[in-house]
Amino acid sequence: MEWYPTPSYLLKRKVILDFVCSVQVRDFLEVGCGAGDLLAALGSRGYQGMGIDISTDALAAARKRVSFLSIVVEQMEVAEVSGQFDLVIASEVLEHCEDDVGLLQELKLKLRTGAYLLLTVPAHMAKWGANDDFCGHLRRYERQELHDKLVAAGLHPVSIQAYGVPLYNLMKPFYDRAIRKKLRDGLDQRKRTEESSGMWLFTGMRRVFPLLFNNVVMSPFYLLQRLFFNSDLGNGYFVVAQKRPLSGGIK
Repeated sequence: MEWYPTPSYLLKRKVILDFVCSVQVRDFLEVGCGAGDLLAALGSRGYQGMGIDISTDALAAARKRVSFLSIVVEQMEVAEVSGQFDLVIASEVLEHCEDDVGLLQELKLKLRTGAYLLLTVPAHMAKWGANDDFCGHLRRYERQELHDKLVAAGLHPVSIQAYGVPLYNLMKPFYDRAIRKKLRDGLDQRKRTEESSGMWLFTGMRRVFPLLFNNVVMSPFYLLQRLFFNSDLGNGYFVVAQKRPLSGGIK
């Protein structure tokens, strides 16, 4: 499984890594780790952790990417994971789950008291497009909806930030257009799921994208998106929640 980072992914990865580096973390769990780019980025920074996914192809790529790091990669569901972690990451996962509050509750069980849950989700149902249909999304989220669902799951919302402004906003029409072409080409549902993210959308540009979009080229956009964190202008939300002690100090 060949994988190349898109601009929207790089913007998302930047906000995740910046937060992780700002808190004390011994170990982490990434749910829906895909081809393992974020696992590798965290592992190269000295973090130990685990990635899980349901895609056999993605997991094979992830294992290869983290083979020399202190990272375990397994094919399993959240409920099958044993132990608890200082950090749980579920990037672009919640929108695929029919019972999203139930999933949040499962993720909470994998957190030590005081630990953090990081989420990224697509923002605003008004921005629903071909990408959402193709990838099997069930919803896009609003800020207050996210807050309320975190609380319903017993988590403490720390921050909900819009990310990706303005580059992600500009790229989304190109994603939707490319997906509509793929749909016309008759790509079957299984293949859509397997290829629901990554550079497969722009097959003719796979080799060029790493030159066009990398940390050096993207650095102005990393800074620019910070100006809009508290807005609702982004196509995605970056969410931080925490597992707090129960009242009375019972953990």
